[in-house]
Amino acid sequence: MTESDALYIQRLEKELKNLKEQNASQLSMYEMTTVYLKKLQDDLKVSEQKLLQTNKNLTDSINYAKYIQDAFTVQTHSLLKLFPKSFIFQKPKDIVSGDFVWAFDNGRSTYLGLGDCTGHGVPGAMLSIFVISMLNQIVNHFEDETPAAILDKLDKLMLKYLSQYNKQIRDSAELALVKVDREARKLYFSGAKRALIYIRDKQLTSYPGAKYILGNPDRRSEQVRDIVIDLRGQDMIYLFSDGFTDQFGGPKNSKFSTKSLLALLKQVSDSSIEQQYAQIETAYQDWIGKNSQIDDVLLIGIQI
Repeated sequence: MTESDALYIQRLEKELKNLKEQNASQLSMYEMTTVYLKKLQDDLKVSEQKLLQTNKNLTDSINYAKYIQDAFTVQTHSLLKLFPKSFIFQKPKDIVSGDFVWAFDNGRSTYLGLGDCTGHGVPGAMLSIFVISMLNQIVNHFEDETPAAILDKLDKLMLKYLSQYNKQIRDSAELALVKVDREARKLYFSGAKRALIYIRDKQLTSYPGAKYILGNPDRRSEQVRDIVIDLRGQDMIYLFSDGFTDQFGGPKNSKFSTKSLLALLKQVSDSSIEQQYAQIETAYQDWIGKNSQIDDVLLIGIQI
């Protein structure tokens, strides 16, 4: 072996040694990385389980909150006892809703209200329960009040209790309120930003609510007032929140609009209550399509 061959072999052995050291280092790094990634994966699984459990706990709590809200609000079976020919079309954006139906019967008159509270979800639902509690307090302490008088008292209570701790918060509500005097065959209506739709013999009359937001004196330009309607047989009345009319959908992805809703109600008004509900639900589902629901939806129809 020549000297140059010996030097060449030494150089190869040195390079081989370096390669072995690099390989050992990379193997060690790979093992460390594998251990780290395994720990990270285990931590992520634990975090995922915690998130799933937290989500389940929250969902369970909100579902229970819905039971509580349902106990305060009028459901279809309760409305049918007061008005045998009636329906409630309701689609909360979340599990609980800021929209609600309220009713009270004192033996002489039947009161019916549809409310739309600020927001939706849990905050809206909590506010709806507060408003319903105040309404119950008013009708139990003041006998046979007109709808406008009730709305005025409700507004004062909302201003008193909801803004006493934080003057910057303006929790508010819109409300359509009806009083039906069955013996006199008269209907009294007053609305705070919510309308009454009245249809008789396919003739539709819209009674808009006053530009008056309950609980927010900065958002009103007129006072609530009573409207009196003489009832006949087979008259239809409708109350609704703005969730239906504001919903985006259709071929141009636009709002459904109040005009379209009035046309729909006029079209279905002479059908049976069951058919009306089915046609309204079909119209809503066809309109919304694959769009996301943007707000709570509530519409009630009653034949008087």
